[in-house]
Amino acid sequence: MAILNGLIQKMKGSAGQLTFKSLNGQTVVSEKPTKVSNPRTDMQQRQRTRWTNIIRMYKGLVPLLRNAFENKLATQSDYNMFVKVNNQGVRVYLNKQEADGGACIAAPYQLTQGSLPSIVTSGEGAGTKTDIKLGALTISTSTTVGEFAKAVVDNNADYNYGDQLSFYLVRQLINATTEIPYCQFSASYVVLDKASTAKLWEIADKQGFSSASGVLAHGDDDSDAVFAWVHSRNASGKTKVSTQFFIDNNSILPNYTSEEAYTNAANSYGGVNNVFLRPDNSFVSAGSDTNAGAGGSGGSSSGGESGGGGSVDSGSGDLEP
Repeated sequence: MAILNGLIQKMKGSAGQLTFKSLNGQTVVSEKPTKVSNPRTDMQQRQRTRWTNIIRMYKGLVPLLRNAFENKLATQSDYNMFVKVNNQGVRVYLNKQEADGGACIAAPYQLTQGSLPSIVTSGEGAGTKTDIKLGALTISTSTTVGEFAKAVVDNNADYNYGDQLSFYLVRQLINATTEIPYCQFSASYVVLDKASTAKLWEIADKQGFSSASGVLAHGDDDSDAVFAWVHSRNASGKTKVSTQFFIDNNSILPNYTSEEAYTNAANSYGGVNNVFLRPDNSFVSAGSDTNAGAGGSGGSSSGGESGGGGSVDSGSGDLEP
């Protein structure tokens, strides 16, 4: 650090590696640090290695997410909300090579958040059924939108004509050359119009608009994917939606959610470098009481991710890429 005089005495701001500021009426120049600290604690590595997949899923879904979060603040974007609701959900870990190669894993993230009753599902994969009753209707190639709309409204008190049913599908694919997984995003919808003579399967995905045992169900395609149905309504110019999560039918997902996957991902970013006596306060929320005193609480769980505690074994001496 140096004190300057002369023509450059009034300089402020930065120039190259130098920073100028005024202190007690004098101009002080200092050099910017050239080394950036990267402590790579367990908490930071877990955040870093799972962040990429959330962002990749958001980028694929972004054209389909407008009005997906009913009560977001005016200052919040769809991106803010998608990251917020999914940051503490299912944890998908991508290593640096996969992240740099554009990898994306279809995961059961939260898709929407709203005030309409959620669509409840049962079963797995191609056998997934919703709680939307269709009465005597069996959907086929000849079923019209009007017939489908009447069956839904007549048999479900929560649905009105003019409401919309949407089906989101995220298929899991793998690049044949790089072997890096990626996702394919699609969605279709039906507005419940009892007068429409359009064929249902000509405007909507058969995989999301089939029938089984008298209810709306998934079609017969059992490929790796996640999918979801969403109910939405225009109420006095405001979009209301049902709160929904993607349904998991992705066989490769467990390969990216295990502790082994995390360790592999963390090592690709330089590994974990915890300092035993340095508090890892990356999990502390704003406004937390930081003046707990010597009697503050700790922990002894070996997971190390549930809060400010953990045990350490010191040893015995021995988008398609």
